[in-house]
Amino acid sequence: MQGRLTPGCGGFAIPNLFHRHVALLSLALAVVCSMARAQDLPVAAAPPTASTIQAPDNPAAGEPSAAPTANPPSRPFYHKPFFKRWVSLEAIEATVPAAVLQQVHDWPEEWGKRRSGFEKRIASLYGQFAVGVLIEDGVKAIHPEDTRYHRTGQGNFFKRTAHVIVGTVTAHKPDGSLTMAYSMPANAYGSWAIATLWSPREFRNPKSIFEWGTAGVGAFAGTNFAKEFWPDIRSLFHKKK
Repeated sequence: MQGRLTPGCGGFAIPNLFHRHVALLSLALAVVCSMARAQDLPVAAAPPTASTIQAPDNPAAGEPSAAPTANPPSRPFYHKPFFKRWVSLEAIEATVPAAVLQQVHDWPEEWGKRRSGFEKRIASLYGQFAVGVLIEDGVKAIHPEDTRYHRTGQGNFFKRTAHVIVGTVTAHKPDGSLTMAYSMPANAYGSWAIATLWSPREFRNPKSIFEWGTAGVGAFAGTNFAKEFWPDIRSLFHKKK
């Protein structure tokens, strides 16, 4: 969804920056929620690569050394079914904090600040989350990919930030090799596009879908950024105690 449109110069409609900021704060709040439990989430071990698969150091006499395989052996994906994600803590984090923030700032204004308005915001955000998860699973069924983020935990800030970016736009195939993470942008842009169907009419345009779908991609990157750096930040507070 996009900030409420208001009349601008020359008869054109321009985005209301205040409401745009409310929407961006909603995305930021979802990232903060993920930071709160990033320390407790199990970090997925990076899959083996061809360079890490080596032949035995001391092969038996008369036996040829085994050459490294071109690709590591296939491994089962960690995959949580979409219907379980619909009733998970992840669903609450993606819905309630942002709905509260939008209610406080009365965004969008058409829904008002009464209880019915809050119910619409909850339903809208949850519907967007549910649709996005369903789209994501559909893409993964066609193009198998493991989109779990693999934290590096070492290196300087810039190298780790680059790792976050690469880890957001790429995924691992069943054989361990890298591929583009098509399910992530499909979730971000697809869920925004469908959410506009039950949003105020002025939000239903390609520009709004592109703009806020891109913001959704940024939210995925922000979540991975939190997973990468939050454990280090949290450890600093523990050292001071």
